Order: sequence, then structure tokens, then C-alpha cells
Amino acid sequence: MGRHIDIFMFIDALGWEIVNDIGFAERILPHRCKVKMQFGYSSTAIPTILSGEPPVKHKHLSFFYYAPKKSPFKIFRYLMLHRLLPTSLTDRWRVRHILSKLVAKLYGFTGYFEMYTVPFDRIFYFDYIEKNDIFVPGGLAPVPNLADELQKRNLKYHISDWRRTELENVDALLCDIDRGEISFAFLYTAQLDGLLHLHDRFSVDIKKKMRWYEEQLEKIVEMAGDKYDSFTLNVISDHGMTPLAGTVDLKKKIEALNMEFGRDYVATYDSTMGRFWPLNDSAETLILEVLENTPHSSIVTEEQKKQYGIDFPDNMYGQIILLMDPGWQISPSDMGKKPLPGMHGYSPEDKDSYASFMSSDDFTIKPEWVGDFFKIMIDRADRQKEEIE
Repeated sequence: MGRHIDIFMFIDALGWEIVNDIGFAERILPHRCKVKMQFGYSSTAIPTILSGEPPVKHKHLSFFYYAPKKSPFKIFRYLMLHRLLPTSLTDRWRVRHILSKLVAKLYGFTGYFEMYTVPFDRIFYFDYIEKNDIFVPGGLAPVPNLADELQKRNLKYHISDWRRTELENVDALLCDIDRGEISFAFLYTAQLDGLLHLHDRFSVDIKKKMRWYEEQLEKIVEMAGDKYDSFTLNVISDHGMTPLAGTVDLKKKIEALNMEFGRDYVATYDSTMGRFWPLNDSAETLILEVLENTPHSSIVTEEQKKQYGIDFPDNMYGQIILLMDPGWQISPSDMGKKPLPGMHGYSPEDKDSYASFMSSDDFTIKPEWVGDFFKIMIDRADRQKEEIE
């Protein structure tokens, strides 16, 4: 057999409903199926795709989790106590983004890091999970990731730098294909997610972007066909996007109970999930009563936690988790003050939540869940190793 390359293109938020609606890249990628997303967000799904493991194993669910003793944000307790960070400044996104960069540099964080709109008078109760670059060797240690497995097989590979633009990542891949030295590639593209948060999937902006992706796939096919004797091209995603149906001010409902944050309870509000750590029995009773009566939502059961792989023994991401119904957002949240036209992070069973898998070749492994993408990639890597040997 001659030189062969397996190429996987990750397109963030390329849901099955979008693929079906427009017939995305049908000529290049005729073999396709819908795939159940991992409960959570991209911060959950990408580590699952890169390891094949559920959150309870790789430890990534949302970005923030309750851990006051090891919080890297303790400095904010001092700054807020001495009124050195007025809310007139800290409520501004640009200021927070700059402060996020300073904190990341101070601690040497190499992963995606952003403090979003988590209140600075509460942020020191939390730790942040994605401190390391999850795409490089050791990035999910002690769980092995894709880069670890490719290195173990002594394969020459290309994995995109998530910090670069989509065009830069495509160009970097094309350069490596042109050299003809790699046998495996993982191309990372993330702009569609941001667009779908703001635009309907039937909009001109989305159609234009989808056509751009098809053009990049055509370039990859042409280059791989010229430089290699054979190749497989695959497109994978992490989730879809659900249009906004309405909002619920969950934080207001909880704070109306007049409990003391940090003494009675700790909570964080994601766009689609409220996560709670009651610190006494009375607080637990009061919180549960509010959540059970919150419209357009449901409390995640212990059985569901096991089913979704988020049954952390230490309740790392919340003893009680409230999940919003599809389309409903918690607003304001710790991720943003205003709701977005589109959001993900709902039930994996919701039709708009399903991810996609598309391939130039027929399935050897048919993925049911996004974690199965890892099995497919490792299967291809094993075949490459056998050819080398």
C-alpha cells in the first residue's frame, strides 16, 4: 500500500439538523449519521472527543467548579474587600477579558481561559478546569488524549492550534499535507459556533459560512489527492444549536431566599444549567423547593447523572443541577448578562442537540455518541501503525 493519510475536520456546532437542512458536502462526504452529544458544552464535548471518556473520567464539564481552598481567584477576595475593583469597571466585558489574560499569564495557564461574567465577589469560591492546552500531549493527564495516542504509535501527525484563526489552521494543514510527511490530521475550526449563537441556521450568514467550509474541504481533497496515494476525509462535530425560546431569571429566584452565599450555599449559573452546593440542610430544602417550581426546567436525577457520565463522587460540578428545557436560557447568567439567539447545552436527546459525523468512506465503526469519534480516530491510527510496521 502507498502513502495514506486520515484527515478529521472538527467543526464546532455543526449539528445534524443543520447538515440535513442544507445537504452539507454530500458529494465529498456521502457517508453520514447523527450522533448523540455529550451532556454539557464544548468544554465537555471536546475533551470527550479527544479521549473517548465521559466527564467523570476526564473531569471536564463546565469551566467553573466549587473548590475554594485551591481557587486561583483568591486575589479577588482581597480586591473586592478593599473596593479596588469597582463594578463600573468589572461589569465591562473588555475589562474582564483583559483581566482574564492577566490571570492566565500569572498562573501559566495554556488552555482556553475566560472569567466571563462570574461575579468577582464570588469567583474565589471556584476553581477553573481548563488550565492546560487539552490538544497537546499530556493535556488531559492522567487520561491519555489523541496526541498521546498518536505519539505512542510513532505516527507523524498534525493537530491544529486552537488559538489560530480558521483560515490559519486550514493553511497550516494544507502546508503539512503538501510536504507529504504526516499520516494523520485533526483540523480544528470553531467559528460556526459563534455565528450560530447570533444567527438563525437558515440565515445568509450561516449559508455563506457553510459554503466556505465546503470550499476548504475541496482544497483538502485536491491537495491530499495530489500528495497521497489514498486518504479518508471525515467531518465531526460536538453538538448542534437550539433557537431561543425564552428566559428565566434563576439567580433572582434563589437570591430571594435571603440565604448567605458561601455560608448557606454556593451556586453558579451557566446559560442552560444552574449548579448548586447547599452547605446545610435548610438551604438544600429551600433550593430544591425553588427549583422544583421553576418553569421550563427539570432537576437532573442521579440516574441521569450516571447515564450522562457526570456522576462525580464529590459533586465537583454541583450536588444539585437544574437543566433548562430546550430553547430556554438562564438570564442573566455567569456566562453573560443577556440571552443569545441560539444556545447549546440542553438535553442530549433534544433533536437540535445532535452532533454529526460525515466521511468519504463507509463506516468501519458507526458512532452513537461523540466519544465514539475517538474510537474511530484510534482505529485509523492503528491501521496506519500496522502499515508502517
